[in-house]
Amino acid sequence: MFRARTVNEDDAQLVARCLSGENGAFDALYQAYAPRAWAYFLRSGFSRPDADDLAQETFSRVFRSLATFDATRGAMRAWVATIARNVARKRWGRRAQAENFDPALAEDVLAGGDDPVSTAGRDEEIAAVRDCIERLEEPLRQIVRLRYVEGRTTRGVGVAAGMPEATVRSRLAEAHGRLRRCLEGKGVVGEIP
Repeated sequence: MFRARTVNEDDAQLVARCLSGENGAFDALYQAYAPRAWAYFLRSGFSRPDADDLAQETFSRVFRSLATFDATRGAMRAWVATIARNVARKRWGRRAQAENFDPALAEDVLAGGDDPVSTAGRDEEIAAVRDCIERLEEPLRQIVRLRYVEGRTTRGVGVAAGMPEATVRSRLAEAHGRLRRCLEGKGVVGEIP
């Protein structure tokens, strides 16, 4: 037996408010969905300035295409994610080293259930992780940033850091151990990727 697809009333109402020209409606849409798109671009290997530009391009396309959004076909989050992927693919086509990022790591941001930027319960953990990363020596900090902030593959990290891939793996293992001990000392328990 097939169940009728339910329409996300919040998405449909937000789109209707935007299309009617209501002040602040598009800002509300942007605030709700831009952080995930921006994080996706960062995890895809783009720099912060590029991620800013790509998020703006994504929401420019969202605004121009808003009348085509159909809440009966899916959630706004999935629709915006599709536009963000298309924007990223277009930019990747122009990049020389597109293999230096991990698309699965980047896709985790778009596929996740919680907002990766503003989840209140994670703010403390994020601060602890940042502090522990800052305590690492610069070579290890650089490798962690390249792998987990920029989302590069170990090969891409090696190219960017000017070291063999085996060295990158070894240093990542060392960084994981140090981060685990630091986070356990702060009471943050969890698996480090």
